[in-house]
Amino acid sequence: MSFLRASIVCVTAVIVGLIIPTYLKPSYPVPEIFGTVAPGFEEVRDVFRQNYEEGWDKRDAGSAFSVYKDGEKVVDLWAGYADAEAKRLWREDTMTVIFSTTKGLTAVCLAMLSDRGLLDFKKTVAHYWPEFAQNGKERITVEQLLEHEAGLLATDEPLSYDILKNRTELDRILAATKPIWEPGTKHGYHGITFGLYSDALVRRVDIKKRTVGQFFDEEVRKPFDIDLYIGTPLELFHRLGRLTNVQAGFGDVIYAIKNSVLIQNAVLSTLLGGENADVNKRMLESCGNVCEFERFADPYVMNVEFASGNGVGTARAIAKLFGILANGGKYRNTTLLSKKIIDEYVNDKRPLTPDLLMFDHPMRWKYAMDVIPQGDNMGNLFGAPGAGGQIGYADPNNKIGYGFVSRYMSTLGIQLLDPRIQRLIDSVKRSI
Repeated sequence: MSFLRASIVCVTAVIVGLIIPTYLKPSYPVPEIFGTVAPGFEEVRDVFRQNYEEGWDKRDAGSAFSVYKDGEKVVDLWAGYADAEAKRLWREDTMTVIFSTTKGLTAVCLAMLSDRGLLDFKKTVAHYWPEFAQNGKERITVEQLLEHEAGLLATDEPLSYDILKNRTELDRILAATKPIWEPGTKHGYHGITFGLYSDALVRRVDIKKRTVGQFFDEEVRKPFDIDLYIGTPLELFHRLGRLTNVQAGFGDVIYAIKNSVLIQNAVLSTLLGGENADVNKRMLESCGNVCEFERFADPYVMNVEFASGNGVGTARAIAKLFGILANGGKYRNTTLLSKKIIDEYVNDKRPLTPDLLMFDHPMRWKYAMDVIPQGDNMGNLFGAPGAGGQIGYADPNNKIGYGFVSRYMSTLGIQLLDPRIQRLIDSVKRSI
């Protein structure tokens, strides 16, 4: 009976939350496409438009897609609204929240510290942070923490933005938290806590004791002219697109359930329970108001550094960053990351294994970078996906950096599973 009751509640929620609002929303025309493509990449512009025409992207939303090839920008497109209700168009300089693509920015900072000999991924976290060695965490390595194997995807005390601003209190909570599983035996995406633990590490190993956001700003954004931030400066908040009013419709949800094993597993796990559902519940209960979506509309909340998920920027900036990594870590005559660490991302051949938080979706990370195998004789794609379809990935095989951002929170916006992104990337590959 409990399963039947849960099913009825689920169906009712879908009808009330998805079907009825679909009929109440105003209709919008296919937006004008702005931006440029290099000769030979005209098909990418066509596909970007078709995503709106065919409903893969939403006409009341806004999005941008950019590609760097061999260190040069070859695609830079944007369209739609930064805020449809206010009739505010997406502009060339519009930024949006990139959610967990922020983890890619954090990963770059950690890799730079490793390159400088200040952080050894094989050493224990406690080597750099003695207070961390509590409650069964004494032997957790930096590598295990960054590859989501530490069992620390939820904190034992609830988080809040006030706590995120109080790093002394935050560090106490993080250091005292007990692992949910034996570290190193499995992985479960540390969606919220990854950036918090990473920031605590960076503050301890960086010579200047900077936060991740400060380190990224001074060592990456400014010297490489990359328009990305971890925590939004108050004076730049006006550039952000509004996130809170474009969600998946009924048809999008049905398509996702029909075509995605991950979504199917998520639905079944939610209805039937089990370990996957339990860890998701633990994470959501522990993250407090940090997981409240409407908070992203508050400029003072967005000003707080959250190295897991409140990075902001443009698709152009993301593509430039990952384009540098795809070209061996150098931009013109300046090195961002060493070839040694880039090669470790590219050549990691460990198998993908089921992720506990992601409902057993097969995944793998290398030093915090999501890696996607491309075949035995090819290097991995690597980068960071963000909720709803944000992406930043490096394709070292073709020396390409991809960046995509959107206000439409796609149900399939996971890694490169989003049809919008698959179609765009396929068009890029046909163009080279």
